[in-house]
Amino acid sequence: MALVNFLSPIFGGILLATPFLYPPLYVLTWVALLPLFWVIRRSTSNREAFLFGWTMGITINLVGFYWLIYTIRVFGGYSYGVSAIIFLLFALYSGLPLGFFSLLVWRCGLGPLSLFPPLFWVAIEFWFPLLFPWHLANSQATFLSLIQSADLVGPYGTSFLLVWANTVLLKIAEAFLSHQGGRKIPLREAAIVAVALLGVLFYGNLKLRAISAEMKAAKSLTLAVVQGNISIRKKGEISYMESNLESYIDLTKKIRGSTLVIWPESAVDAWLPDRLKQLPPELFPEGVPTTSFLLFGVRSFLRDPTVPGLTAFNSAFLVDGQGSVLSRYHKQVLLAFGEYIPFSAVLSRLPGMPPMGSGFTSGDGPRTLDISPTIKLAPLICYEDLIPRLSRRFVGESDATLLVNLTNDAWFGNTAAPWQHARLAKWRAIETRRTLVRATNTGLTTVINPRGEILETLPTFSSGVLTADVPLMKGQTLYVRFGDWFAWMTTIASLAILILRWRRHRERPER
Repeated sequence: MALVNFLSPIFGGILLATPFLYPPLYVLTWVALLPLFWVIRRSTSNREAFLFGWTMGITINLVGFYWLIYTIRVFGGYSYGVSAIIFLLFALYSGLPLGFFSLLVWRCGLGPLSLFPPLFWVAIEFWFPLLFPWHLANSQATFLSLIQSADLVGPYGTSFLLVWANTVLLKIAEAFLSHQGGRKIPLREAAIVAVALLGVLFYGNLKLRAISAEMKAAKSLTLAVVQGNISIRKKGEISYMESNLESYIDLTKKIRGSTLVIWPESAVDAWLPDRLKQLPPELFPEGVPTTSFLLFGVRSFLRDPTVPGLTAFNSAFLVDGQGSVLSRYHKQVLLAFGEYIPFSAVLSRLPGMPPMGSGFTSGDGPRTLDISPTIKLAPLICYEDLIPRLSRRFVGESDATLLVNLTNDAWFGNTAAPWQHARLAKWRAIETRRTLVRATNTGLTTVINPRGEILETLPTFSSGVLTADVPLMKGQTLYVRFGDWFAWMTTIASLAILILRWRRHRERPER
């Protein structure tokens, strides 16, 4: 029995991670929590319940994000052994939410209508900081009619429904397996969950048709996205700066009839002054279409005469057909240890510590890059397309009509990671009902429409140009206007449950 208890959360973790690697198996998520619930209900202590959940969380991260070992090796320059240790530490940390979830379920039970687990799950998912902000709902990325509720409650509604369904299925399974026959099948709870699921699917199908009609009626923009396919070995190397830029220029010269041309993050290896007014000729030579606007990623700097050193930014520049810089955007959410060192100013003062640079500086925002009053671009650099509040603010505060992600996913290698990034990002299109264009160095360069469908896509690790006519949508969804109201409600409800349980001084949950 001890071995079964140990293997159950591992098996559940594999089930839950599988749809992130192979989306057509999304149905596995609807039963993936059953092995964990089974051992939680048989746990004898807080410690045991937490360890079961933590084990499942670690398994999910080891299986679902296996590619991080490669990324750590290439990005950090570490040996395979060191990279594996760092990856294991990442999995240990990222598995903690499942441990806390299991502990809460063991302490508080399933609750009326089996609502406690989904409430706890969403509250933890909303608050726990993760390096890669994935949600249980992301496993359903290909189930379009289910995930349309994201324009109301973000990804949290789907996560809630998945955990709720798993909980009720657990009670049904326990009733069937009960040797004494004393447990009744929870028909009322099963009916309520079924009605909720049917309601979400009904809404989703209605919304899919409505958005299709809105897309046809909206004004469109013809754009071209350039994928240069510059290898990590060549990226950032001074000896390859000219040839890297030529790859993008040569591809761009072949473009005709596009209003906007997009290059990915750090497509230009040279550092540019932040207040640059005109691109130098070597960055904008003859032959580049003069009727198009160009959006590209670059590292920029600002020199303040009153402060020593430079202020550096990970930026996106928008220029017109003559190379004049119209506007710029600086990345707001920086990657810790990759783009900046946390507490570098304090650490540098410690005895024996070498001086540390501050790295990149966060930009203020949201700042759209505007081509016209109806073409307002919301640039999202690197993994900013995984953060719902950024896209929400761009649309809600700056009336952005197009989301544009500039990224370099070459660090992920030829793995599932570029596809995972795109599938996690597609939720921003549904939440805001905007087209999301993803410009990447090596893939996955694609267009995701406001229905959440991944449309035109360039092959990964190849050079090419993707052209598309995309709708410029207007208006604000409920999620854009009111944000994470649903996640806040689950948080308040979870706190209320814990306070009530604490007041009653119950050491064990109700069975």
